[in-house]
Amino acid sequence: MSPSRFVPRLAAVTGGLALHGTLLATALGAQALDSATVAGMRWRTVGPANFMGRLSDVVGIPSPSKTIFVAAAGGGIWKSTNNGITWRPTFDDKRIISMGMLAIAPTDTQQVWAGTGEPNSRNSIEPGGGIFKSTDGGLTWKPMGLEKTEHIGRIAVHPTNPNVVFVAALGAAWRSNPDRGLYKTTDGGQNWKLVKFISDKAGFVDVAIHPKNPNVVFATSWERRRTPYSLFSGGPGSALWKSTDGGETWAEVKGNGFPAGYKGRMSLDINLANPDVMYMMIEAASNTTGPIVGERSPKLNGLYKSTDGGTTWAQMNNINVRPFYYSQVRSDPKNPNRVYFSSTELQLSEDGGKTSRNAAQNVHVDDHGIWIDPNDPQRWFLANDGGIAITYDAGGNFAQMQNLPIGQFYEVAYDMAVPYNICGGAQDNGTWCGPSKRRVNQTSLGYWFTIAGGDGFYAAMDPTDPSVVYGESQGGNASRLNLKTGERYAFQKPSWQAKYKEWEDSIATVRGDPLTSATKAQNTAIAALRKQQAKDSADLALRFNWNTPFFLSPHNPSGGVLRRQPRAQVEQAR
Repeated sequence: MSPSRFVPRLAAVTGGLALHGTLLATALGAQALDSATVAGMRWRTVGPANFMGRLSDVVGIPSPSKTIFVAAAGGGIWKSTNNGITWRPTFDDKRIISMGMLAIAPTDTQQVWAGTGEPNSRNSIEPGGGIFKSTDGGLTWKPMGLEKTEHIGRIAVHPTNPNVVFVAALGAAWRSNPDRGLYKTTDGGQNWKLVKFISDKAGFVDVAIHPKNPNVVFATSWERRRTPYSLFSGGPGSALWKSTDGGETWAEVKGNGFPAGYKGRMSLDINLANPDVMYMMIEAASNTTGPIVGERSPKLNGLYKSTDGGTTWAQMNNINVRPFYYSQVRSDPKNPNRVYFSSTELQLSEDGGKTSRNAAQNVHVDDHGIWIDPNDPQRWFLANDGGIAITYDAGGNFAQMQNLPIGQFYEVAYDMAVPYNICGGAQDNGTWCGPSKRRVNQTSLGYWFTIAGGDGFYAAMDPTDPSVVYGESQGGNASRLNLKTGERYAFQKPSWQAKYKEWEDSIATVRGDPLTSATKAQNTAIAALRKQQAKDSADLALRFNWNTPFFLSPHNPSGGVLRRQPRAQVEQAR
Protein backbone atom coordinates (compact mmCIF):
# COMPACT_ATOMS: atom_id res chain seq x y z
CA MET A 1 0.00 0.00 0.00
CA SER A 2 1.28 3.46 -0.82
CA PRO A 3 2.64 5.48 2.10
CA SER A 4 0.32 8.29 1.02
CA ARG A 5 -3.35 8.44 1.90
CA PHE A 6 -6.33 10.11 0.26
CA VAL A 7 -7.83 13.07 2.15
CA PRO A 8 -10.57 15.45 1.08
CA ARG A 9 -10.04 19.07 0.13
CA LEU A 10 -13.00 21.41 0.46
CA ALA A 11 -13.53 24.86 -0.92
CA ALA A 12 -16.31 27.41 -1.11
CA VAL A 13 -17.00 28.13 -4.77
CA THR A 14 -19.79 29.36 -7.03
CA GLY A 15 -21.72 26.12 -6.44
CA GLY A 16 -21.70 26.30 -2.64
CA LEU A 17 -19.20 23.69 -1.50
CA ALA A 18 -17.00 21.82 -3.94
CA LEU A 19 -14.71 18.91 -3.39
CA HIS A 20 -11.62 17.38 -4.84
CA GLY A 21 -9.10 14.85 -3.63
CA THR A 22 -5.41 15.37 -3.09
CA LEU A 23 -2.69 13.08 -1.90
CA LEU A 24 -1.16 13.90 1.43
CA ALA A 25 2.22 12.28 1.62
CA THR A 26 3.18 10.94 5.01
CA ALA A 27 6.53 11.59 6.53
CA LEU A 28 7.76 8.14 5.51
CA GLY A 29 8.67 7.84 1.86
CA ALA A 30 6.96 11.10 0.92
CA GLN A 31 7.12 12.01 -2.77
CA ALA A 32 6.18 15.23 -4.51
CA LEU A 33 3.07 15.32 -6.68
CA ASP A 34 3.65 15.67 -10.39
CA SER A 35 1.76 18.29 -12.39
CA ALA A 36 -0.09 15.68 -14.47
CA THR A 37 -1.67 14.19 -11.34
CA VAL A 38 -2.77 17.59 -10.10
CA ALA A 39 -4.14 18.54 -13.54
CA GLY A 40 -6.24 15.39 -13.59
CA MET A 41 -8.14 16.27 -10.44
CA ARG A 42 -11.64 17.67 -10.89
CA TRP A 43 -14.01 19.56 -8.63
CA ARG A 44 -17.55 18.34 -8.07
CA THR A 45 -20.32 20.18 -6.29
CA VAL A 46 -21.70 18.67 -3.11
CA GLY A 47 -24.18 21.48 -2.36
CA PRO A 48 -26.08 22.72 -0.57
CA ALA A 49 -28.66 25.04 -2.11
CA ASN A 50 -31.06 24.89 0.84
CA PHE A 51 -30.41 28.44 1.94
CA MET A 52 -29.04 29.83 -1.36
CA GLY A 53 -26.68 32.66 -0.25
CA ARG A 54 -25.92 36.37 -0.41
CA LEU A 55 -26.92 38.33 -3.52
CA SER A 56 -25.78 41.84 -4.41
CA ASP A 57 -28.35 42.68 -7.07
CA VAL A 58 -31.28 41.49 -9.17
CA VAL A 59 -32.63 42.80 -12.50
CA GLY A 60 -35.20 41.55 -14.96
CA ILE A 61 -36.83 42.07 -18.32
CA PRO A 62 -40.34 43.57 -18.03
CA SER A 63 -43.26 41.18 -18.43
CA PRO A 64 -44.46 39.23 -20.26
CA SER A 65 -40.83 38.08 -20.20
CA LYS A 66 -39.88 35.82 -17.30
CA THR A 67 -36.13 36.47 -17.56
CA ILE A 68 -34.22 37.63 -14.49
CA PHE A 69 -30.56 37.88 -13.55
CA VAL A 70 -28.97 37.82 -10.12
CA ALA A 71 -25.47 38.88 -9.08
CA ALA A 72 -24.02 36.89 -6.20
CA ALA A 73 -21.67 38.53 -3.71
CA GLY A 74 -19.38 35.52 -4.04
CA GLY A 75 -20.88 33.39 -6.77
CA GLY A 76 -20.91 35.07 -10.18
CA ILE A 77 -23.98 35.75 -12.35
CA TRP A 78 -27.01 33.49 -12.74
CA LYS A 79 -29.82 33.68 -15.29
CA SER A 80 -33.37 32.35 -15.19
CA THR A 81 -35.90 32.40 -18.02
CA ASN A 82 -38.80 31.07 -15.95
CA ASN A 83 -39.10 33.43 -12.97
CA GLY A 84 -36.49 31.61 -10.90
CA ILE A 85 -37.74 28.04 -11.24
CA THR A 86 -34.39 27.02 -12.73
CA TRP A 87 -31.06 28.83 -13.10
CA ARG A 88 -27.90 28.62 -15.13
CA PRO A 89 -24.54 30.19 -14.18
CA THR A 90 -23.25 32.42 -16.98
CA PHE A 91 -20.04 33.86 -15.51
CA ASP A 92 -18.16 30.76 -14.38
CA ASP A 93 -15.55 31.00 -17.12
CA LYS A 94 -14.23 34.28 -15.68
CA ARG A 95 -11.58 34.59 -13.00
CA ILE A 96 -13.84 36.86 -10.94
CA ILE A 97 -16.41 35.65 -8.43
CA SER A 98 -17.40 38.82 -6.52
CA MET A 99 -20.26 40.61 -8.25
CA GLY A 100 -21.63 44.10 -7.73
CA MET A 101 -24.40 45.55 -9.87
CA LEU A 102 -26.35 44.57 -13.00
CA ALA A 103 -28.22 46.61 -15.64
CA ILE A 104 -30.22 45.76 -18.75
CA ALA A 105 -30.49 48.25 -21.62
CA PRO A 106 -34.18 49.29 -21.77
CA THR A 107 -34.28 49.41 -25.59
CA ASP A 108 -32.13 46.33 -26.24
CA THR A 109 -32.59 43.66 -23.60
CA GLN A 110 -29.90 41.50 -25.19
CA GLN A 111 -27.41 44.03 -23.80
CA VAL A 112 -26.68 43.31 -20.15
CA TRP A 113 -24.02 45.04 -18.05
CA ALA A 114 -22.27 43.63 -14.99
CA GLY A 115 -20.15 45.60 -12.56
CA THR A 116 -17.88 43.38 -10.51
CA GLY A 117 -16.88 43.85 -6.88
CA GLU A 118 -19.58 43.97 -4.21
CA PRO A 119 -20.18 47.54 -2.92
CA ASN A 120 -21.74 46.52 0.41
CA SER A 121 -18.73 47.30 2.54
CA ARG A 122 -18.71 44.64 5.23
CA ASN A 123 -15.39 43.10 6.24
CA SER A 124 -15.79 40.00 4.05
CA ILE A 125 -16.18 41.71 0.67
CA GLU A 126 -13.88 40.88 -2.21
CA PRO A 127 -12.72 43.16 -5.04
CA GLY A 128 -13.84 42.68 -8.63
CA GLY A 129 -12.14 43.23 -11.97
CA GLY A 130 -14.02 46.01 -13.76
CA ILE A 131 -17.14 46.08 -15.88
CA PHE A 132 -18.41 43.42 -18.29
CA LYS A 133 -20.94 43.48 -21.13
CA SER A 134 -23.08 40.82 -22.76
CA THR A 135 -24.73 41.27 -26.16
CA ASP A 136 -26.44 37.87 -26.23
CA GLY A 137 -28.74 38.12 -23.25
CA GLY A 138 -26.19 37.31 -20.59
CA LEU A 139 -24.91 34.03 -22.01
CA THR A 140 -21.38 35.27 -22.69
CA TRP A 141 -19.50 38.24 -21.30
CA LYS A 142 -16.73 40.52 -22.51
CA PRO A 143 -14.58 42.75 -20.28
CA MET A 144 -15.08 46.43 -21.05
CA GLY A 145 -12.47 48.09 -18.84
CA LEU A 146 -12.40 49.89 -15.48
CA GLU A 147 -10.41 46.98 -14.05
CA LYS A 148 -8.87 48.97 -11.20
CA THR A 149 -12.13 50.30 -9.77
CA GLU A 150 -12.48 47.12 -7.64
CA HIS A 151 -16.06 47.83 -6.41
CA ILE A 152 -18.93 49.11 -8.57
CA GLY A 153 -21.98 50.61 -6.87
CA ARG A 154 -24.44 51.11 -9.75
CA ILE A 155 -24.84 51.03 -13.54
CA ALA A 156 -27.37 53.24 -15.37
CA VAL A 157 -28.16 52.80 -19.07
CA HIS A 158 -29.66 55.61 -21.16
CA PRO A 159 -33.44 55.06 -21.63
CA THR A 160 -33.29 55.30 -25.46
CA ASN A 161 -29.60 54.94 -26.43
CA PRO A 162 -28.01 51.69 -25.19
CA ASN A 163 -24.52 52.95 -26.07
CA VAL A 164 -24.70 55.61 -23.33
CA VAL A 165 -23.94 54.16 -19.90
CA PHE A 166 -22.94 55.63 -16.53
CA VAL A 167 -20.96 53.61 -14.00
CA ALA A 168 -20.72 54.60 -10.33
CA ALA A 169 -17.30 53.27 -9.33
CA LEU A 170 -16.86 53.10 -5.58
CA GLY A 171 -13.18 52.16 -5.67
CA ALA A 172 -10.98 50.11 -3.37
CA ALA A 173 -12.35 49.34 0.09
CA TRP A 174 -9.13 48.70 1.98
CA ARG A 175 -7.01 51.62 0.78
CA SER A 176 -7.05 54.91 -1.08
CA ASN A 177 -6.85 54.68 -4.86
CA PRO A 178 -7.51 57.14 -7.70
CA ASP A 179 -9.48 54.67 -9.83
CA ARG A 180 -12.88 55.70 -8.57
CA GLY A 181 -15.55 58.19 -9.54
CA LEU A 182 -18.39 58.47 -12.04
CA TYR A 183 -17.62 57.13 -15.53
CA LYS A 184 -19.53 57.54 -18.79
CA THR A 185 -19.35 55.86 -22.19
CA THR A 186 -21.09 56.96 -25.38
CA ASP A 187 -19.86 54.09 -27.57
CA GLY A 188 -21.05 51.03 -25.69
CA GLY A 189 -18.01 50.72 -23.45
CA GLN A 190 -15.23 51.03 -26.00
CA ASN A 191 -14.07 54.20 -24.28
CA TRP A 192 -14.77 55.65 -20.84
CA LYS A 193 -14.62 59.21 -19.58
CA LEU A 194 -14.30 60.10 -15.92
CA VAL A 195 -17.03 62.74 -15.74
CA LYS A 196 -16.86 63.33 -11.98
CA PHE A 197 -13.98 62.69 -9.59
CA ILE A 198 -14.05 63.56 -5.90
CA SER A 199 -10.86 62.19 -4.32
CA ASP A 200 -8.82 59.03 -3.93
CA LYS A 201 -10.94 58.24 -0.84
CA ALA A 202 -14.45 59.01 -2.16
CA GLY A 203 -16.03 57.13 -5.04
CA PHE A 204 -19.57 56.95 -6.40
CA VAL A 205 -22.10 54.41 -5.16
CA ASP A 206 -25.30 55.28 -7.06
CA VAL A 207 -26.43 56.98 -10.28
CA ALA A 208 -29.89 57.48 -11.80
CA ILE A 209 -30.99 58.92 -15.17
CA HIS A 210 -34.20 60.90 -15.53
CA PRO A 211 -36.52 58.55 -17.49
CA LYS A 212 -38.05 61.32 -19.64
CA ASN A 213 -35.15 63.81 -19.85
CA PRO A 214 -31.91 61.81 -19.95
CA ASN A 215 -29.81 64.98 -19.82
CA VAL A 216 -30.73 65.11 -16.13
CA VAL A 217 -28.60 62.73 -14.09
CA PHE A 218 -28.26 62.38 -10.32
CA ALA A 219 -25.38 60.58 -8.59
CA THR A 220 -24.19 60.05 -5.03
CA SER A 221 -20.57 59.96 -3.88
CA TRP A 222 -19.48 58.09 -0.77
CA GLU A 223 -16.30 58.49 1.21
CA ARG A 224 -15.54 55.29 3.08
CA ARG A 225 -12.61 53.21 4.24
CA ARG A 226 -12.67 49.61 5.43
CA THR A 227 -10.32 47.94 7.92
CA PRO A 228 -10.55 44.36 9.21
CA TYR A 229 -12.29 45.47 12.42
CA SER A 230 -13.86 48.82 11.60
CA LEU A 231 -15.50 50.93 8.93
CA PHE A 232 -15.17 54.68 8.43
CA SER A 233 -18.34 55.69 6.60
CA GLY A 234 -18.84 59.28 5.56
CA GLY A 235 -16.80 62.42 5.19
CA PRO A 236 -16.49 65.60 3.14
CA GLY A 237 -16.43 63.56 -0.07
CA SER A 238 -19.98 62.24 0.37
CA ALA A 239 -22.61 64.26 -1.50
CA LEU A 240 -25.54 64.31 -3.92
CA TRP A 241 -24.70 65.61 -7.40
CA LYS A 242 -26.88 66.74 -10.29
CA SER A 243 -26.12 67.25 -13.99
CA THR A 244 -28.44 68.87 -16.53
CA ASP A 245 -26.21 68.33 -19.58
CA GLY A 246 -25.83 64.57 -19.67
CA GLY A 247 -22.97 64.42 -17.21
CA GLU A 248 -20.65 67.05 -18.66
CA THR A 249 -20.93 69.35 -15.63
CA TRP A 250 -22.12 68.75 -12.09
CA ALA A 251 -23.46 70.77 -9.18
CA GLU A 252 -23.74 69.59 -5.59
CA VAL A 253 -27.29 69.52 -4.20
CA LYS A 254 -27.41 71.48 -0.94
CA GLY A 255 -30.00 73.07 1.30
CA ASN A 256 -33.76 73.21 0.84
CA GLY A 257 -34.29 70.35 3.24
CA PHE A 258 -31.30 68.27 2.18
CA PRO A 259 -29.25 67.41 5.30
CA ALA A 260 -26.11 69.41 5.91
CA GLY A 261 -22.89 68.12 7.43
CA TYR A 262 -21.15 64.79 6.97
CA LYS A 263 -23.07 62.14 5.08
CA GLY A 264 -22.30 58.49 4.37
CA ARG A 265 -23.90 56.12 1.89
CA MET A 266 -26.85 57.45 -0.12
CA SER A 267 -29.08 55.73 -2.66
CA LEU A 268 -31.46 57.13 -5.29
CA ASP A 269 -34.78 56.48 -6.98
CA ILE A 270 -36.56 58.54 -9.64
CA ASN A 271 -40.16 57.47 -10.09
CA LEU A 272 -40.98 56.19 -13.56
CA ALA A 273 -44.58 57.44 -13.68
CA ASN A 274 -43.82 60.87 -12.20
CA PRO A 275 -40.09 61.75 -12.35
CA ASP A 276 -40.67 64.84 -10.22
CA VAL A 277 -41.02 62.41 -7.32
CA MET A 278 -37.65 61.25 -6.06
CA TYR A 279 -36.66 59.23 -3.02
CA MET A 280 -33.33 58.83 -1.26
CA MET A 281 -31.95 56.76 1.56
CA ILE A 282 -29.44 58.97 3.37
CA GLU A 283 -26.88 58.07 6.03
CA ALA A 284 -26.29 61.33 7.89
CA ALA A 285 -24.55 62.51 11.03
CA SER A 286 -26.57 63.21 14.17
CA ASN A 287 -25.51 66.84 13.96
CA THR A 288 -24.41 69.08 11.12
CA THR A 289 -20.84 69.60 12.30
CA GLY A 290 -19.58 66.22 13.47
CA PRO A 291 -18.66 62.93 11.81
CA ILE A 292 -20.97 59.96 11.52
CA VAL A 293 -20.73 57.68 14.54
CA GLY A 294 -21.91 54.13 15.03
CA GLU A 295 -25.54 54.91 15.78
CA ARG A 296 -28.31 52.77 14.35
CA SER A 297 -30.73 55.62 13.52
CA PRO A 298 -29.28 59.13 13.87
CA LYS A 299 -31.97 61.79 13.71
CA LEU A 300 -30.98 62.98 10.20
CA ASN A 301 -30.79 59.42 8.85
CA GLY A 302 -33.51 57.83 6.81
CA LEU A 303 -35.88 58.21 3.88
CA TYR A 304 -36.04 61.58 2.09
CA LYS A 305 -38.49 62.66 -0.59
CA SER A 306 -38.63 65.36 -3.25
CA THR A 307 -41.74 66.26 -5.27
CA ASP A 308 -40.10 68.84 -7.52
CA GLY A 309 -37.34 66.90 -9.21
CA GLY A 310 -34.74 67.24 -6.46
CA THR A 311 -35.00 70.98 -5.80
CA THR A 312 -36.42 70.65 -2.29
CA TRP A 313 -36.35 67.70 0.10
CA ALA A 314 -38.24 66.50 3.16
CA GLN A 315 -37.23 63.83 5.64
CA MET A 316 -40.03 61.27 5.85
CA ASN A 317 -38.59 59.08 8.61
CA ASN A 318 -35.25 58.10 10.13
CA ILE A 319 -35.41 54.37 9.41
CA ASN A 320 -32.03 53.41 7.90
CA VAL A 321 -30.37 50.57 9.76
CA ARG A 322 -26.83 49.57 8.69
CA PRO A 323 -26.74 51.61 5.44
CA PHE A 324 -23.10 50.65 4.84
CA TYR A 325 -24.33 47.10 4.23
CA TYR A 326 -27.76 47.55 2.63
CA SER A 327 -29.16 50.78 1.23
CA GLN A 328 -31.74 50.73 -1.53
CA VAL A 329 -34.98 52.52 -2.29
CA ARG A 330 -37.40 51.70 -5.12
CA SER A 331 -40.80 53.26 -5.83
CA ASP A 332 -43.69 51.61 -7.59
CA PRO A 333 -43.36 52.35 -11.35
CA LYS A 334 -47.07 53.20 -11.54
CA ASN A 335 -47.71 54.62 -8.06
CA PRO A 336 -45.21 57.23 -6.81
CA ASN A 337 -46.62 57.09 -3.27
CA ARG A 338 -45.81 53.39 -2.90
CA VAL A 339 -42.15 53.07 -1.97
CA TYR A 340 -39.97 50.19 -0.74
CA PHE A 341 -36.77 50.90 1.19
CA SER A 342 -34.20 48.75 2.91
CA SER A 343 -33.64 48.35 6.60
CA THR A 344 -32.90 45.15 8.48
CA GLU A 345 -36.36 44.14 7.29
CA LEU A 346 -37.58 45.66 4.01
CA GLN A 347 -40.00 48.54 4.60
CA LEU A 348 -43.06 49.60 2.58
CA SER A 349 -44.85 52.92 2.63
CA GLU A 350 -48.08 53.54 0.77
CA ASP A 351 -48.30 57.24 1.61
CA GLY A 352 -45.03 58.53 0.25
CA GLY A 353 -42.97 57.62 3.28
CA LYS A 354 -45.08 59.13 6.07
CA THR A 355 -45.79 55.71 7.57
CA SER A 356 -44.27 52.31 6.89
CA ARG A 357 -44.51 48.63 7.72
CA ASN A 358 -42.55 45.47 7.05
CA ALA A 359 -42.90 44.54 3.40
CA ALA A 360 -41.52 41.00 3.30
CA GLN A 361 -42.88 38.81 6.07
CA ASN A 362 -41.02 35.55 6.78
CA VAL A 363 -38.33 36.38 4.23
CA HIS A 364 -34.60 36.44 4.94
CA VAL A 365 -33.42 39.88 6.09
CA ASP A 366 -30.54 42.12 4.89
CA ASP A 367 -31.86 43.21 1.49
CA HIS A 368 -29.40 44.44 -1.13
CA GLY A 369 -31.38 44.61 -4.36
CA ILE A 370 -34.98 45.19 -5.46
CA TRP A 371 -36.31 44.99 -9.01
CA ILE A 372 -39.96 45.89 -9.69
CA ASP A 373 -41.51 44.94 -13.02
CA PRO A 374 -42.52 48.26 -14.66
CA ASN A 375 -45.34 46.55 -16.56
CA ASP A 376 -46.66 44.67 -13.54
CA PRO A 377 -45.60 46.24 -10.21
CA GLN A 378 -47.27 43.36 -8.35
CA ARG A 379 -44.32 41.26 -9.54
CA TRP A 380 -41.02 42.09 -7.92
CA PHE A 381 -37.83 40.41 -6.82
CA LEU A 382 -35.83 40.83 -3.63
CA ALA A 383 -32.13 39.96 -3.38
CA ASN A 384 -30.84 39.43 0.14
CA ASP A 385 -28.45 37.42 2.30
CA GLY A 386 -30.69 34.38 1.83
CA GLY A 387 -30.83 34.49 -1.97
CA ILE A 388 -33.88 35.52 -3.98
CA ALA A 389 -37.49 36.03 -2.91
CA ILE A 390 -40.19 36.49 -5.55
CA THR A 391 -43.66 37.97 -5.14
CA TYR A 392 -46.54 38.23 -7.61
CA ASP A 393 -48.93 40.10 -5.29
CA ALA A 394 -46.80 43.07 -4.19
CA GLY A 395 -45.39 41.34 -1.13
CA GLY A 396 -48.44 39.47 0.10
CA ASN A 397 -46.78 36.12 -0.54
CA PHE A 398 -43.28 35.08 -1.57
CA ALA A 399 -41.69 32.17 -3.37
CA GLN A 400 -38.28 31.33 -1.95
CA MET A 401 -36.67 28.61 -3.98
CA GLN A 402 -33.87 26.30 -2.89
CA ASN A 403 -31.99 26.18 -6.16
CA LEU A 404 -29.06 28.62 -6.03
CA PRO A 405 -25.93 26.99 -4.53
CA ILE A 406 -24.09 30.23 -3.76
CA GLY A 407 -23.55 30.00 0.01
CA GLN A 408 -20.44 31.77 1.28
CA PHE A 409 -18.67 29.36 3.61
CA TYR A 410 -16.21 30.86 6.05
CA GLU A 411 -14.84 27.49 7.16
CA VAL A 412 -15.42 23.82 6.34
CA ALA A 413 -14.63 20.59 8.18
CA TYR A 414 -14.97 16.84 7.65
CA ASP A 415 -15.14 13.74 9.82
CA MET A 416 -13.59 10.27 9.52
CA ALA A 417 -16.73 8.35 8.57
CA VAL A 418 -16.84 6.34 5.34
CA PRO A 419 -17.99 8.03 3.24
CA TYR A 420 -17.07 11.13 5.20
CA ASN A 421 -19.46 13.96 6.08
CA ILE A 422 -18.95 17.71 5.76
CA CYS A 423 -19.90 20.66 7.98
CA GLY A 424 -19.45 24.32 7.13
CA GLY A 425 -20.29 27.75 8.52
CA ALA A 426 -22.06 30.02 6.01
CA GLN A 427 -22.37 33.81 6.00
CA ASP A 428 -25.68 34.77 7.68
CA ASN A 429 -27.05 31.28 7.12
CA GLY A 430 -25.84 29.20 10.03
CA THR A 431 -23.81 26.00 10.06
CA TRP A 432 -24.83 23.13 7.78
CA CYS A 433 -23.80 19.49 7.52
CA GLY A 434 -24.24 16.93 4.77
CA PRO A 435 -22.70 13.90 3.07
CA SER A 436 -19.71 14.09 0.77
CA LYS A 437 -21.22 11.47 -1.54
CA ARG A 438 -24.30 9.37 -2.13
CA ARG A 439 -24.97 6.48 -4.49
CA VAL A 440 -26.41 8.91 -7.03
CA ASN A 441 -24.31 11.68 -8.56
CA GLN A 442 -26.24 14.56 -6.97
CA THR A 443 -26.66 15.04 -3.25
CA SER A 444 -30.28 16.09 -2.74
CA LEU A 445 -31.25 18.98 -0.48
CA GLY A 446 -32.85 16.60 1.99
CA TYR A 447 -29.49 15.24 3.11
CA TRP A 448 -28.28 18.66 4.30
CA PHE A 449 -29.31 19.97 7.71
CA THR A 450 -28.44 22.90 9.95
CA ILE A 451 -26.83 22.52 13.36
CA ALA A 452 -26.39 26.16 14.44
CA GLY A 453 -27.82 29.56 13.51
CA GLY A 454 -26.62 33.11 12.97
CA ASP A 455 -23.55 33.71 10.86
CA GLY A 456 -21.93 30.31 10.67
CA PHE A 457 -18.16 30.40 11.15
CA TYR A 458 -15.98 27.56 12.36
CA ALA A 459 -17.35 24.03 12.32
CA ALA A 460 -15.74 20.91 13.72
CA MET A 461 -16.52 17.21 13.85
CA ASP A 462 -15.48 14.64 16.41
CA PRO A 463 -12.83 12.42 14.77
CA THR A 464 -13.98 9.38 16.77
CA ASP A 465 -17.76 9.85 16.69
CA PRO A 466 -19.46 11.26 13.55
CA SER A 467 -22.62 11.98 15.53
CA VAL A 468 -20.89 14.75 17.53
CA VAL A 469 -20.56 18.07 15.71
CA TYR A 470 -19.68 21.62 16.69
CA GLY A 471 -20.84 24.98 15.33
CA GLU A 472 -20.01 28.62 15.93
CA SER A 473 -21.71 31.94 15.19
CA GLN A 474 -20.89 35.63 15.46
CA GLY A 475 -19.78 36.95 18.82
CA GLY A 476 -17.91 33.75 19.62
CA ASN A 477 -21.06 31.75 20.40
CA ALA A 478 -20.28 28.05 20.08
CA SER A 479 -22.12 24.82 20.81
CA ARG A 480 -21.83 21.03 20.56
CA LEU A 481 -24.64 18.85 19.20
CA ASN A 482 -25.13 15.11 19.39
CA LEU A 483 -26.98 14.14 16.23
CA LYS A 484 -28.18 10.84 17.67
CA THR A 485 -29.64 12.11 20.95
CA GLY A 486 -30.35 15.75 20.08
CA GLU A 487 -28.41 16.85 23.17
CA ARG A 488 -26.92 20.35 22.76
CA TYR A 489 -24.35 22.06 24.96
CA ALA A 490 -23.55 25.77 24.63
CA PHE A 491 -20.02 26.69 25.64
CA GLN A 492 -19.76 29.50 28.13
CA LYS A 493 -17.77 32.48 27.00
CA PRO A 494 -15.62 34.42 29.48
CA SER A 495 -17.49 37.42 30.83
CA TRP A 496 -16.39 40.58 32.56
CA GLN A 497 -19.13 40.20 35.15
CA ALA A 498 -17.57 37.47 37.31
CA LYS A 499 -14.29 39.33 37.66
CA TYR A 500 -16.15 42.58 38.24
CA LYS A 501 -17.97 41.01 41.18
CA GLU A 502 -14.68 39.81 42.66
CA TRP A 503 -13.41 43.38 42.68
CA GLU A 504 -16.68 44.49 44.27
CA ASP A 505 -16.06 42.01 47.07
CA SER A 506 -12.59 43.47 47.61
CA ILE A 507 -13.98 47.00 47.61
CA ALA A 508 -16.66 46.04 50.13
CA THR A 509 -14.00 44.49 52.40
CA VAL A 510 -11.82 47.63 52.27
CA ARG A 511 -14.79 49.94 52.75
CA GLY A 512 -16.07 48.15 55.83
CA ASP A 513 -19.16 49.58 57.49
CA PRO A 514 -21.03 51.61 54.82
CA LEU A 515 -22.85 53.59 57.48
CA THR A 516 -19.64 55.26 58.63
CA SER A 517 -17.58 57.82 56.74
CA ALA A 518 -14.73 56.40 54.68
CA THR A 519 -11.20 57.37 55.66
CA LYS A 520 -8.71 58.93 53.25
CA ALA A 521 -6.74 55.69 53.14
CA GLN A 522 -9.91 53.74 52.35
CA ASN A 523 -10.84 56.12 49.51
CA THR A 524 -7.32 55.84 48.06
CA ALA A 525 -7.42 52.04 48.19
CA ILE A 526 -10.93 51.91 46.74
CA ALA A 527 -9.95 54.23 43.88
CA ALA A 528 -7.06 51.92 43.01
CA LEU A 529 -9.36 48.91 43.09
CA ARG A 530 -11.93 50.70 40.88
CA LYS A 531 -9.23 51.49 38.33
CA GLN A 532 -8.14 47.87 38.18
CA GLN A 533 -11.77 46.77 38.06
CA ALA A 534 -12.45 48.97 35.04
CA LYS A 535 -9.33 47.74 33.25
CA ASP A 536 -10.16 44.07 33.79
CA SER A 537 -13.74 44.61 32.71
CA ALA A 538 -12.68 46.27 29.46
CA ASP A 539 -10.12 43.56 28.74
CA LEU A 540 -12.59 40.75 29.32
CA ALA A 541 -15.45 42.44 27.48
CA LEU A 542 -13.49 43.21 24.32
CA ARG A 543 -10.50 40.92 24.01
CA PHE A 544 -11.77 37.42 24.54
CA ASN A 545 -12.76 35.53 21.42
CA TRP A 546 -12.53 31.99 20.11
CA ASN A 547 -9.31 31.38 18.24
CA THR A 548 -9.08 28.05 16.41
CA PRO A 549 -12.08 27.27 18.59
CA PHE A 550 -12.27 23.50 18.23
CA PHE A 551 -8.97 21.82 17.62
CA LEU A 552 -10.12 18.25 17.93
CA SER A 553 -7.92 15.19 17.84
CA PRO A 554 -8.37 11.52 18.75
CA HIS A 555 -6.56 12.36 21.99
CA ASN A 556 -8.89 15.27 22.79
CA PRO A 557 -12.20 14.72 20.97
CA SER A 558 -14.25 16.87 23.34
CA GLY A 559 -11.84 19.71 23.90
CA GLY A 560 -11.80 23.27 22.70
CA VAL A 561 -9.11 25.90 22.73
CA LEU A 562 -9.92 29.32 24.10
CA ARG A 563 -7.20 31.87 23.54
CA ARG A 564 -6.98 35.50 24.51
CA GLN A 565 -6.49 37.86 21.57
CA PRO A 566 -4.61 41.16 21.84
CA ARG A 567 -7.16 43.16 19.89
CA ALA A 568 -10.65 44.50 20.41
CA GLN A 569 -13.52 43.02 18.47
CA VAL A 570 -15.33 46.20 17.48
CA GLU A 571 -16.92 45.11 14.21
CA GLN A 572 -20.04 43.89 16.00
CA ALA A 573 -20.90 47.53 16.76
CA ARG A 574 -21.36 48.14 13.04
